[in-house]
Amino acid sequence: MAPSLVQLIQDFQTQRAAFPFQTPSVCGVNSFPLLLAALPALRIIPGLATVEELGTDYFTTMPFCPTQERRQETLAFLRDYYGIARAEDLAPALQSLCTSQDQYQDFQSFWDGSPAFDLEELEEGPRQVFQECAQFARQFQPLAGRRGFLAWDISEAAGLLRVACACGLISQEEFRQRLAPWLFQTDSFHSWTEYAVSLLCGSAYCAYRMGCSPQETADFVTLNRDLVLRLFQDGAAWAGRLWYHDPGRKTFRLSSADIRPLLLHWEGPAGCLASDRITVDGAPVGYCYRTKPAPGQPDSGWCFFAGDETPEYLEDPAHSGVYHLNTICNYDPDILPLLESPCGTAWARGEDGKFYAEPFDPPEA
Repeated sequence: MAPSLVQLIQDFQTQRAAFPFQTPSVCGVNSFPLLLAALPALRIIPGLATVEELGTDYFTTMPFCPTQERRQETLAFLRDYYGIARAEDLAPALQSLCTSQDQYQDFQSFWDGSPAFDLEELEEGPRQVFQECAQFARQFQPLAGRRGFLAWDISEAAGLLRVACACGLISQEEFRQRLAPWLFQTDSFHSWTEYAVSLLCGSAYCAYRMGCSPQETADFVTLNRDLVLRLFQDGAAWAGRLWYHDPGRKTFRLSSADIRPLLLHWEGPAGCLASDRITVDGAPVGYCYRTKPAPGQPDSGWCFFAGDETPEYLEDPAHSGVYHLNTICNYDPDILPLLESPCGTAWARGEDGKFYAEPFDPPEA
């Protein structure tokens, strides 16, 4: 009988906790994106410089192909294995490869009781596949929480882009640009251990989706578990590393993994403005209004405030941001019934916690 997949990942947590204390070291803005790809970096890629050739900096510097002949080997690997023959092929390849977290979030919406879509609208075959996948994924929820399989997708994206950059298919600047959407989602994690748990859960789901047998899936998770443990060993990629947080980026109260699909049937532009009092400080919405958006802009016209911001605070554009309406609904679901209000209306929260219509004088553009 194949071992329990959950137990395999719990074994990792136990073994990781037993590792000796490592002197903390800081991840830099350049090394962090490469460290995200540490697991796929352990895979043998034809043509790429190896650990033996690069030495101790293997995980924190962009690899390369030592010769033109080896570069052609790497390009052939990308073409034959991923269907990537040019830089333009990377985006669809990543879109096809990194789907585990999107599926997990769909499952989560059903587990939360707020399904992202009507399951009965699916034909019998796809509906059965969805239900079976959701049932398989559910066993990892106590371990992964809302982070789900996000680390697996981030790791695979970073790993593929790393190879594309190493063989010259894209530049290092393009590597950073293409990885940026994935880097933004790393705010869901606080440590490499959290990242590793999500990574291992994702590896199990990946094997299952590829049609592996229970034993093959267990073997795949075991392999990845052992490799991840290697990354935490003395002097290795993640040993003693602190998780990186961009000092120039706001620390939001909710991470990307915390955002659930609450606004299910919204039609039209969904952009909105919200104060940092809500998204950073976690204050509930106390006042909101809807203006007429400019034509051709992805703007719903909604603006949300805690209601205690000073004029000086609001005059600084750094104290607000543009978000999807669904994101702000996650910060304060009480606004959901207000969103269909026409342009030119405003609402304020009363002392009883309910919203009441307010006279509205649109601000000057």
